[in-house]
Amino acid sequence: MILKLSLDMPDDGAFVPLTRQFGRGLLEYLKVFPEDIGDVETILGELVANVVRHAQSASGRFQVLLEYYADRVVITVVDAGEGFAFRDVPEVGSARSDGDGGERLGGFGLPLLDALSDRLELSRTDPHGTTVRAEKRLRYETQGDADDAGDMDGSGGGTVVVSAA
Repeated sequence: MILKLSLDMPDDGAFVPLTRQFGRGLLEYLKVFPEDIGDVETILGELVANVVRHAQSASGRFQVLLEYYADRVVITVVDAGEGFAFRDVPEVGSARSDGDGGERLGGFGLPLLDALSDRLELSRTDPHGTTVRAEKRLRYETQGDADDAGDMDGSGGGTVVVSAA
């Protein structure tokens, strides 16, 4: 592992862009293929936005774990919200509340996550909530960049823990 980044986040949409930047920063430094960086940033942004929009946890917080390896990034998001069942998810493109008393078309998030991720797992968090784990394989701009990342991966990496107030 190159780096493990653990975030304890408030259920606040203002933190979505910041979280996306965390996903992007190290990948740019490692010279990961730009399309993969964009995919990771979109996956992370969608996961965090879903928690902010849907989880409604009593604590008003959720956790994000980013694990960077030379060949992949693993993104895990854990909330303590109401949870959901796939049978209750409205059809893609169907109308739903926008949270402000209006209506919007929605349901595109899970299919987008599935399309961009190489592996996607959703599970219940006991006693309530949801854990989503998305994995994205990484490509590099050059073989030299891939070799450098491989050397960093073998070093044991480091852990960074960030808690937003």
